[in-house]
Amino acid sequence: MKKYTLIFNFSFLIFTLLFIGCSGFPLIGSKSTGKITTINENLNPNRLSDLSVVKKLAGYKRFLFFSSANYTDWIEGYLKGEIDTEDGIPMPDIQIMVDGIGFENAVTDVNGIYKVRFSIPIVKGIADANGKLIIHPRWETELEIKGTSYQPTIKDAPFRIYYNGNAGGVVSLNEGNLPPKIIVKKISLSQYKTETRKKEITEQKSEQDISIKKSTEKKSEKPAKKESQFGDDLFKQLEDFNK
Repeated sequence: MKKYTLIFNFSFLIFTLLFIGCSGFPLIGSKSTGKITTINENLNPNRLSDLSVVKKLAGYKRFLFFSSANYTDWIEGYLKGEIDTEDGIPMPDIQIMVDGIGFENAVTDVNGIYKVRFSIPIVKGIADANGKLIIHPRWETELEIKGTSYQPTIKDAPFRIYYNGNAGGVVSLNEGNLPPKIIVKKISLSQYKTETRKKEITEQKSEQDISIKKSTEKKSEKPAKKESQFGDDLFKQLEDFNK
């Protein structure tokens, strides 16, 4: 009797463990995140920070009456940068909006540092994502309302983050025209209107110069030579005409 009881209890334990595992709970240990230890950064080490590869639940696989959790790897971290004034003073509370999937918006802290958090899926060992930072997107609206604002010298900056887990976990950042430090300058509404007007006048003058140049070139062109209606053999046609 004890023998059957032990067999029953052992079978029940195996079935329970199998059920738990198929239901999405790991049999041994836990689905924990792991720090990346094999990353080489071909950039300023302060630009990408807190890098890690994490496992996220991507759904369930069903088999008969059971289901098993399906996990995928993602690379996560922060893209860091700094925003200063022309005098080198850090600028807090400058909004950074990011155009790109897997990236979050950010705001500079008291030291002018922004940290854009990203989470990019790894497919077959590769993660590749493009984004674009839009610096202080509402500065013109703020200028209209408050009369002053901070105008960014760079309004938007594309970038690319690439991760190759098949090559030892190499991460690279193609910064494009995105500098580590972005400069903003304080501007008043009257200054902005003056600058805008000067720009419009310059553009109009440039368009007028192009128009005058085209008109001059057209006048200086030699008139096209009118082709004779008699053809190449003029004398032969005249002889035929006189007959």
